[in-house]
Amino acid sequence: MNKQITKIGVWALCILFVFDSYGQNLNFAENQINVWELTKTRTIAVAKAMPADKYNYKPTEQVMSFGQQIAHISNSMLSMNARFIAGTSYSGREKNASTLSKEQLIADLEASFDKVIASLKSMNDQSLQAQGKRHGAFPLTKWQSFLFMRDHITNHRAKAVLYLRMNNITPPSYGFN
Repeated sequence: MNKQITKIGVWALCILFVFDSYGQNLNFAENQINVWELTKTRTIAVAKAMPADKYNYKPTEQVMSFGQQIAHISNSMLSMNARFIAGTSYSGREKNASTLSKEQLIADLEASFDKVIASLKSMNDQSLQAQGKRHGAFPLTKWQSFLFMRDHITNHRAKAVLYLRMNNITPPSYGFN
């Protein structure tokens, strides 16, 4: 019986060691860069799918236009990156999409993604575990802030996809590969 307990104890320590070692070498930034590149590609594909003459489309008066959804994604990424990741203030304002061309909005979107991806590339697991700025009542680590940003992008990209469908435009295909 004591030998069985000893064997179980040794196996348990081995398993804990493996999980502890894995957790210390997560390489979150390295593993998330491809995910962010894919998010960028998909979001830009959605932005390009809407014809320029439909960028002011909105299904009701109470919601953002398609173009404003794109401008909002761009501005929000810059704002969250500055406040949650860099720990700096953000003085930028969301642009009025109705005054910009489709090309300008897509260029801003690409630049915003590039800035966030560059921030991610500059970080390691230790810096990503640091406490970032609170989002409302929620304290977020920096790695959680990157996930929060992606969730926000997905929310607004999904709304943009609905706007495409409401205009009888087939959105770009989706898949995680």
